[in-house]
Formats: sequence, structure tokens, C-alpha cells
Amino acid sequence: ATANRYLALIRAILRRAMNEWEWIDKVPHIRLYPLPKLRVRWINPEQVHILLNELPEHLADLVRFSLATGLRKANVLGLEWSQVDVQRNVAWVHADQAKGGKDIHVSLNATALQVLEKRVGIHPKFVFTYKDRPIRQVSTKAWYKALKRAGIENFRWHDLRHTWASWLAQGGVPLNVLQEMGAWQSTEMVRRYAHLAPEKFGSHAAVVDNM
Repeated sequence: ATANRYLALIRAILRRAMNEWEWIDKVPHIRLYPLPKLRVRWINPEQVHILLNELPEHLADLVRFSLATGLRKANVLGLEWSQVDVQRNVAWVHADQAKGGKDIHVSLNATALQVLEKRVGIHPKFVFTYKDRPIRQVSTKAWYKALKRAGIENFRWHDLRHTWASWLAQGGVPLNVLQEMGAWQSTEMVRRYAHLAPEKFGSHAAVVDNM
């Protein structure tokens, strides 16, 4: 995907060089690399409980909040108190902070609110800190050692977001709602979770019975 972004930029420059600047007569064909199927790795609630017990407190708080909101790592680490309204149970990510370049509305459930209440008063600006400093790195030795003690293999921090989405899909949240909550730009990104809840389509499949 990274290589494709560079290739697309080069192709755009060459097209402008031909169509607008008239520097070249023809744009060479640039073939993009085929993208592999996106990886989906998630863990169940029992595994999460084990992992939380193995993590240091500041990382455990980050994991709980990430699983409660589905926010990307950068948005959780950079979350400021000015982006949180506990009275209305909402938080938000500004467009210039979001991967898709659009504002993200975050509905705070009870789990997320409990984490926030615990963090109140620790730092005047940032929600998540360690030793009075914003947390910049989470994939640390403490993270990997906790995973090993919990018996969880092949699991990255970003897989917390996959876990959140997988749980919602299994709980019957419609894919269009999941797409809005996760701030995905395309439906293709969300369809990878559809297979996790095939029983939710049972009532629709039963329509044929009435025919």
C-alpha cells in the first residue's frame, strides 16, 4: 500500500507534466502492486481480561479505552481533555488528526467513561500520560512481555481496533453503523467483519421460507 501511494503520486506528476506543463508527450504506464487481503486478528473477552491483568496500569487504561471506542492508536495517545465532554458522553477527533481527514464523533460508553474518570486530574492537557508525560510509544517491552504471559500470539496494538469491530459485528451492529463509528472511508474495509456474525442474517434468509 505504501509503494502504491508513491507510484500514484509519480503517475499524477507525470500526467500533469503532459497535460498542463507540456513537458512530455506521453505518460508511461505505471502498474500498481496488487494489495493482499487485509489481516483481521481479534481476541475474545476472556483473553482481554487476562491481558489486562498482565499489563502495567497506564497501558491497561489505554487498552480498555481503545477497546471501548475503537479509536486508532494515534488518536488515543493524542487525546486531549479539550476533546472530551463527559457530561454528554462524547469525544471527538479533529479532521487534521484523523486518518481520513474528517472529524470523528466518538460515543463514550460506560467503560470509556470509567477510564476517563480515573484519569481526571492526572495531567492538565493530555488524557493518557506516564510519569507526567504524554505516551508516545505503546509497543514496548512491557506490552510484548504481557502478551507472552497472557499466551496471546501474533497480536499487534492495531488489532485492538479489529477486536472492537469484531465484537460489534458479533453483537449485531449493522455494517453501515459500524462503518460510521469506525470512521472507515469505504464499505470494503468494513465487509471483512461481516463473516463474524452470519447468524444475524438469519431473519433475512428466512424470507425465502414465506415464498
